[in-house]
Amino acid sequence: MDPKSGLCLLVISITAFLSSCSPSFTILSYNVGAFGKYEEDSSPEVARIIKAARADVVTLNELDSCNRRHGFDQSKQLSGHLGWKWSFGRAMSYAGGAYGNGVILPSRTRVKARYTLPLPKEGGSEPRSAAFVETDKYVIGAVHLDFADEDAAIAQAKVINEWVSRHYSGSLVPVFLCGDMNFQPGSRPILELQRCWTRLSADDLSFPSKGPKVCIDHIFCLTSAAPVRVISAGAVSPSSPIGKKAARHGASIEAASDHLPIFARLSF
Repeated sequence: MDPKSGLCLLVISITAFLSSCSPSFTILSYNVGAFGKYEEDSSPEVARIIKAARADVVTLNELDSCNRRHGFDQSKQLSGHLGWKWSFGRAMSYAGGAYGNGVILPSRTRVKARYTLPLPKEGGSEPRSAAFVETDKYVIGAVHLDFADEDAAIAQAKVINEWVSRHYSGSLVPVFLCGDMNFQPGSRPILELQRCWTRLSADDLSFPSKGPKVCIDHIFCLTSAAPVRVISAGAVSPSSPIGKKAARHGASIEAASDHLPIFARLSF
């Protein structure tokens, strides 16, 4: 064999081997409904679902923080079940405290910055925000778009696009946006987001958790930032491998919230 040909084969083989061994990264996005849609406190179940999914980061919607309904921060409560770090982004004042979105991530993760981006209410139902966490490996945001007014959701998507493009276009690490967007693939708010974002999640139905009828929970990556490859993605239904594993550990996917969690398993 020609030495040059042999060297080329060796390089190709090593590249293929490294690619096959590259670690995966799993994002879980979950509207947890303040851990109280069907149970008094479903946070232990949600923690077991996160463990079953082997998630590397989790974005959360519908969280209470130190209000009269829950006198503590629910993102901190959930992270405590896992021994993780937590971050909460206020969307609005509620019952003497706050209500909004959160991100929880393993304690080994190095967090560089946290941002809460207020979103315009317009003709929508209530104030909204996006909670972002910047780490040394990735940036991730949790958002809950308005459900009552499509134009309000579009205005919120435009603010997210403008802010994230200004701060993270050209980023050398991936940038993610996850959450309950309240609109299905192909809708105007989702198409507005897709001016800047690539949708990673599947079209699996995610709401309601009991007999889901619509796909309104999504995971995106910023198109102008570092790319990622999707290995697998979907909703975590009771019959899915993650759902069955969670059930063996005492967690009901249908009872933990009125939404199914969704996941994307990625390779950077």
